[in-house]
Amino acid sequence: MVLFVSSKIGQGENKKGRLVIISGPSGSGKTTICKQLMENSRIRRSISYTTRGRREGEKEGIDYHFIEKSEFEKLINENKLAEHAEYCGSLYGTPIEPIKEAIENGKIFILAIDVMGALQIMKKIPEVTSIFIMPPDDETLRQRLRERLTDSDVDIHKRLELANEELKYSKHYDFCVVNDQLDDTVKKIRGILNLS
Repeated sequence: MVLFVSSKIGQGENKKGRLVIISGPSGSGKTTICKQLMENSRIRRSISYTTRGRREGEKEGIDYHFIEKSEFEKLINENKLAEHAEYCGSLYGTPIEPIKEAIENGKIFILAIDVMGALQIMKKIPEVTSIFIMPPDDETLRQRLRERLTDSDVDIHKRLELANEELKYSKHYDFCVVNDQLDDTVKKIRGILNLS
């Protein structure tokens, strides 16, 4: 279900590419959604830098670039990040160069980032299209976090508290899509991006 939209539909449909932000609380499904969107050859996805540990099944350079805090700070000092934020005690950041390259080559570049990072990008690049992924309800979100088997009960509680804070920022996004059924959600987002 798409809850609200802005006047940006169809914006940026020219020879240049466009930048799209996809945000949502941990467990909302944004990573899975982005993987399905990547099946389209016009889509490129950001691979963020992070200082957090690698989860089981994650691959360097595919899921994230896993780096030390000192390396992360160097990227900030050299202005090589479009945005960066701390999330649950770890640093996350988006490299600038791949964004520029994709847009110059007419691609749609997707950033799957947290709310604070998204707000930074929206301020710098007003023409960005932003999509907020909503969980259907709190209980579904709690269940999804448990099913990942990557977080302790304490971490899940922290993520749920943070999710409630993040939901307050959904009004700043151009589109808000409830991820109840994954296939339907991906189809709706493809429609928003004119990829259907």
